[in-house]
Amino acid sequence: MATLFHHGSILTMTDQDERPESVLVRDGLIEHVGPLAEGRALLREGDEEVDLDGAALLPGFIDPHGHLLTHGMMAACVDLAEVRSIDEMVAALREELARRPDADADRALIGVRYDPALLAEHRHPTRHDLDRVSTTVPVFVLHRSVHMGVGSTETLRRSAITAELPDPEGGRFGREADGRTPDGYIEELSALAAVGRGLAVEGGGTALIPGLAIDPAEALRLAQQDYLRHGITTAQEGAADPAAVDALAAAAQAGALDLDVVAYPLMSHGGAGCFADHPELAGAYRGNLRLGGYKIILDGSPQARSAWMSSPYEPLEEGPVPADATAEAGADAAAEEPGACACGYPALRDEELAGYVDLAVEQGRQLIVHCNGDAAAEQWIRAWEQVLERDPAASRMRPVMIHAQTVRPDQILRMARADMIASIFAVHVYFWGDVHLRNLGPVRGRRISPTRTALDAGLRVTLHQDAPVTPPDMMLTIWAAVNRISREGRPIGLEQRISTWEALRAVTADAAHQYGEEDSKGTIRPGIRADLVVLDRDPLATAPEQLRDIRVLRTIKDGRTVHRA
Repeated sequence: MATLFHHGSILTMTDQDERPESVLVRDGLIEHVGPLAEGRALLREGDEEVDLDGAALLPGFIDPHGHLLTHGMMAACVDLAEVRSIDEMVAALREELARRPDADADRALIGVRYDPALLAEHRHPTRHDLDRVSTTVPVFVLHRSVHMGVGSTETLRRSAITAELPDPEGGRFGREADGRTPDGYIEELSALAAVGRGLAVEGGGTALIPGLAIDPAEALRLAQQDYLRHGITTAQEGAADPAAVDALAAAAQAGALDLDVVAYPLMSHGGAGCFADHPELAGAYRGNLRLGGYKIILDGSPQARSAWMSSPYEPLEEGPVPADATAEAGADAAAEEPGACACGYPALRDEELAGYVDLAVEQGRQLIVHCNGDAAAEQWIRAWEQVLERDPAASRMRPVMIHAQTVRPDQILRMARADMIASIFAVHVYFWGDVHLRNLGPVRGRRISPTRTALDAGLRVTLHQDAPVTPPDMMLTIWAAVNRISREGRPIGLEQRISTWEALRAVTADAAHQYGEEDSKGTIRPGIRADLVVLDRDPLATAPEQLRDIRVLRTIKDGRTVHRA
C-alpha cells in the first residue's frame, strides 16, 4: 500500500525554495515528489491519501551523536534532574530505597542527571552527604554530563577506592582536606571504571555508567520510545563497549529496533574487537543496526573543568566545588603545580591516540572523536593531519570531531582543509552557557559551540544532544542553535547564531552525510528511504524564539508510522 501526503509544508531539505505539492511513499521508499495531480495518478486500489492540513513534512531527524542504550539504561536510575539542593537529592534517594523489595535491598542505588549548577549549595555532594541515604547499600550519583559522579563510603569500599589508590591517567579521585582520604568525587571514565568494577551487575550497564540491573531489551524499548516521539529515525550508540554491541545485536536479530542505530565501539574499552566479533554488522544495516566505526575520547567536560584547554580556566568564585585536576597536560603543555588553576587534562597520550588512529585507518573505519577543549581538538586535528600527510585519500573516511565546544577559528580552518566534520553540541549553550561564562570567561565563554564560524569556514556541521546528557529533542537543539539563549535567559555569543534552515540541514541532510548515507536518507527525493517526520507547523515560517514549541505529530520509519501524537 502507498500513502500520498499533500496540503502541507513539504521541506525536502535539498533546496530552501523547493516546496512540492505532494509526496508519495510506497514499499518503504519515496516514489514521487511533485505536483499533486501526478501523485494521485500513481495511486492504486487500496492506497491512501493523508491531508497534512497545513502541517509540515520533513525527512526524519538523524541523531549524529548520542548514547541510545545508555539513555534507556538511565530509566532504571533515580532521576535527579529536578532536585535543587543536596537535601532534596538525599530525600529522593531515600524514597527510592524505601520502595525497594527486600530482594533488591543490597543492590547499588544509582541516581543520575544531577547538576551542581542548579543546586542551592553550588557544589557536588560528598560521600558524607550520600551516607545519609545508607551506610550499608552502595549509593552513587552520576553528573548530568556523565563525566563525573560521587559515591558513598560503601561505594568507595566496594570499589577499592582508598587513600593509597593513585589517580588513574586521564581521571582523578577527589580528596578531603588531608589531601589523601577520598571524598567520594570521581572524575572521568578511567576513574569511573573503578565504580563500574565495584558495583558490577552481571550483564548490565554500559561503558559510560556502572553496572545496572536492567534488561538491555527494556532499556532499548524505553529509549526508542523517547527518540521516536521526538521525530528521530536514525540514532547512535556513540561509546559502545562489547557488552553494549552484543545487546544491540541481539535486539536487531530479534527485530526489536524500530529505528536505525549506528554503533561506534569505544576503542579504549575493548571496542577494537567488535568488528571481528560481529562481521555481519560491518556493512549494510542488519535488523536496523550497523557498526559505523570507532569512538575515541580525548578529554572531559567543560562544565566539570576537565575538558583539556590550551589556557587555564577562570578561578573558581563560588561554592566548594572540587578543585581542578592537575594531571599531566600532554605534549604541548607542562604539568601544573597542585593548587594552580588547571587547564584540564587529556584522556590519552599522543602515542596512544596515534595507535588507535592507525588501527582505524588500516581497517578503513570512520573515527568519531570526543573533543571538548581546544587542546584536545588540537591533539585530534594534528593526529589526522599526520594521517593525511601519509595518505591524502584518507579524507574519504569522513572523520568527525564530536562536541567541538571550544575549538578555535584557526583550528576550524584546518578542520575544513582536512575534510573533517564538526558535530557540535549546540544545546550546551542553553543548559550550561552560564557555567561556561564563569569557567572560561567572557571571550571564550561566548564562543562556546562556534557553529557560525564553522559554517562560514566551509566546514560540514551537524548538531546533536549527546543523550542522555540532554534530552533527544531535536526542536530544542534547533532552537538553541538559532537563538543561543542560556537557561538563565542570557544571550551567549549571538554572533554564532545560525539560520533555521542551516539548523534543519544539520539534523537531516548533513547528518546523513556524516554517516555516509546521503544517498538513502536525509532528504525527500524519489528512491530515498521513507524516513519522515510530521511537525505541527513549518519551522521556516515560525519565529525563532518559538521553534522549541513545535510538536512532532507523527514519525515514519521506512514508510511505517512508528509514533503518532
